[in-house]
Amino acid sequence: MNRLIRLLSRLGLQYKFILITTCAIIVVMSVVGFVAVEREKKILYAEVEKQGRLLGETLAIPIINDLIYERLGLVEEGGLLDNYILEIFNRKDTDLLYIAILDEEGKVISHNDITEYGKVYADALTQKALRGDSTVIQHFPGKEHNALDFGVPLSIGKKRWGTLKFGISLEKVEHEILATVKKIIALTIALVVAGFAIILLLSRRFISPIIQLANTMEQARSDYLDLRVDVKGHDELAVLGERFNSMIERIRQANEELKKTHEKLVQSEKLASVGILAAGVAHEINNPLGGIFNCLQMLRQNGGNPELREKYLDLVNEGLDKMENTVSKLLWMSRKAEHAPVEMNIRDSVDSVYSFLEYKLKKGKIAFSNDVPDDLRFVFDVHDFQQMLLNLFINAIHAMKDGGTLTVTGNKNASGMFIEVSDTGCGIEPENVSRIFDPFFSTKPVGEGTGLGLWLTYEIIRNYHGEISVESDVGKGSKFILRFPVPIPSPLRGEG
Repeated sequence: MNRLIRLLSRLGLQYKFILITTCAIIVVMSVVGFVAVEREKKILYAEVEKQGRLLGETLAIPIINDLIYERLGLVEEGGLLDNYILEIFNRKDTDLLYIAILDEEGKVISHNDITEYGKVYADALTQKALRGDSTVIQHFPGKEHNALDFGVPLSIGKKRWGTLKFGISLEKVEHEILATVKKIIALTIALVVAGFAIILLLSRRFISPIIQLANTMEQARSDYLDLRVDVKGHDELAVLGERFNSMIERIRQANEELKKTHEKLVQSEKLASVGILAAGVAHEINNPLGGIFNCLQMLRQNGGNPELREKYLDLVNEGLDKMENTVSKLLWMSRKAEHAPVEMNIRDSVDSVYSFLEYKLKKGKIAFSNDVPDDLRFVFDVHDFQQMLLNLFINAIHAMKDGGTLTVTGNKNASGMFIEVSDTGCGIEPENVSRIFDPFFSTKPVGEGTGLGLWLTYEIIRNYHGEISVESDVGKGSKFILRFPVPIPSPLRGEG
């Protein structure tokens, strides 16, 4: 039973509807057919009994007369009755199996089969007929078909002359009942076929929209909402479809707003990072700028010497190249870029991020160690990678107020590509570990952090189907562990 219930639960709504309706038609038609057959059988049996009773009671009168005439010697004994019995038996409309006249002891005194003459019947049917004061009707099985046995007393007043006994075959009745059963079965099959056709039409009208709605809901994702269901008519299903389309439109608009807000937060955090880099940028520009001023001073004093003029002009050009390179990197960091993953050397990219913060690290007396293998390569968007590491580096710098060591390691194995960023700073309080990736969560003094750096790092890693975890001891430092699947599933999160 449980297996049947589990099997039904796996079927679709359309198949359940067809199966249940078909079973209902079969059950209803079986009950109706059974009642109809029983009623038909009862009516036919009653009609046969009525005809048999009428036949027996009609025949009884002339047979009694013959018996009286024979006893009085007015007619020859046996001859008249035998002829009369044979005449009745040979009639085609009575379906008689036999007809006999018995005396008071059950001895055959006339029979349609002459070989039965003189026999004494002692069977239960005969004994019950001999004892009956009125017509006795009994069922008995025939050779091929059932039959009715009639026992009609041949009596006048209290004087009993014998018993008329005959059997009527129920073959015609059984044939009519069988024909009725066949008609009911044919009607049931026709109803099942017609019901199946009607169910298909109804399912297309009522169930197909539900299936289409379910399939559309299955396709709907946060990043794929450009879908609608076809709405036809004005019934409840049409209202359901319109409500679903309206809901999808509201979700799409909400996602657009959320995406814009997310982009603003990301951009604001990037600009905040650029602001933090400003001191280092000023240092990177100030040093070559001072050298350029010195070169210009020397050119004013010794501009007539061709060799010195060429030397100082080269130095001025070199200083300007450094300033242009610094400003270009700053602009490149701050601009809003599209995802463009490329295969990149991780160690070189770590060094590139370090160059942005070199001044700030040295100023904070923080040693930097890039322990990433030279041959470690991975497919990543350069902006995403640098922004991700930049946030972790800035977080580490803030954690090491009195100096320390910032270490980056990396490796790749069958389970993915790993990057670890460790510092020897103040660590993270245990109650804050689960909240550090929440947007706007920060334990830094007001004005030192936006609370979006680690959140943005978390979002970038999620975008690459990666994971980030942190191990931290208060007073000893923290280690951020980044893991990325190899290869990265495509498309990236947030891409259409």
